[in-house]
Amino acid sequence: MVLNRQKKLAVNLTATRVLVRQLRVALKLGRRDFGVCFVDDREIKRLNVAYLGRRRPTDVLAFPWQGTGRVGGGAANAEFANFLGDVVISVETARRNARREGHSALHELRWLILHGLLHLLGYDHERDRGEMTSLELSLRARLGLAGQGRKGRRRARR
Repeated sequence: MVLNRQKKLAVNLTATRVLVRQLRVALKLGRRDFGVCFVDDREIKRLNVAYLGRRRPTDVLAFPWQGTGRVGGGAANAEFANFLGDVVISVETARRNARREGHSALHELRWLILHGLLHLLGYDHERDRGEMTSLELSLRARLGLAGQGRKGRRRARR
């Protein structure tokens, strides 16, 4: 599911859904699925404070699905059995990042979706000694998402 809950930047939801399908195939997700939600800085700041205690907007947050863990946990558990979680992206912060790095907001949004999905899959660039960053850059190239920043280098989230 792809949702646009902001009005500050036009987002091509059809192209986003195509990217989500490409990522599902590239990462061999099978029946596993995830959501993408575009928000503004105010909303992502609220989420960042509530869940991470950080009092500022950020570009992307990943919220892995935390099922009840009960065996036979009813209809809700069955419905979300293959749900990885949600990727929430601030389009305002993404646009600022893109301008600063010298690439398009479209590239930035696509990279953030990929980055958030890798977090939903359990990757952690702060602890994995470059594994997530390497995979992210490889997938960007393979899916035609590779882009150059102003300094002529590929930018991965750090």
